[in-house]
Amino acid sequence: MLRTLVFALIFSFSTSSPSFSQDYPFQGLAADIAMNTLHNTLLNASIRSSLEEGESGAAEDAAYLTRYRSNPQVSARAEGQFLAFVEKTSGPAGAAVVKLEFDKSSPVKLWAGLVSKDGLKPGDAVDAVAAYWILNWIIANQAHDEEFSTKPVLDQVRAALMGSPRFRKLSEAQRQELSEVLMMNFLIQQAVYSQAVTTADTRMLEQLSSAAVQRFSNEAGTDLRRIKPTQAGFVTR
Repeated sequence: MLRTLVFALIFSFSTSSPSFSQDYPFQGLAADIAMNTLHNTLLNASIRSSLEEGESGAAEDAAYLTRYRSNPQVSARAEGQFLAFVEKTSGPAGAAVVKLEFDKSSPVKLWAGLVSKDGLKPGDAVDAVAAYWILNWIIANQAHDEEFSTKPVLDQVRAALMGSPRFRKLSEAQRQELSEVLMMNFLIQQAVYSQAVTTADTRMLEQLSSAAVQRFSNEAGTDLRRIKPTQAGFVTR
């Protein structure tokens, strides 16, 4: 079933303020485990290889290894690290605004509310990883009106994660932390992009597009403008 990742504005803070839109500091945010494991080892392989390598019975049998049970202590640690980064890059005022929104509703609930209609949910690292890639592809290509199925990307990411010995060594808490760090990145990037779409800010849309392209080029060796979602997941154009 074709779906569009819908970007409803969920934050009440002003994403057009200088601390959020001009600096856009969140593009490099993630715990070491998220960026080092995710980009350098896992997802680079998922884009550069086909699903054939990941469609084994063993991978299916071990699919539970991508899942996790939520631990409030892990969530608190991940959120604390995120807010510390926001304060470092955007100042105390920026961190206070984000914290206020997270106090109203947890980042995981906010994220789930955005992606549920696309069949994504908390509790599985695959869903968090796939949502992050899809969002950044949309931002890079300004493709917010394009419809495509998320399932092939989920299948592709699951194959990549299950094919990585490094990922398979992660503890349940590490899988949760990786996922929730990506969710919080997603929320900020989504909010800024949604604001730009809503206000038809073409200059900001171009800046965000370039930032997404640069981010994935640096961290994953992937040009988001040279891939596209298909029934086999992301493939080179």
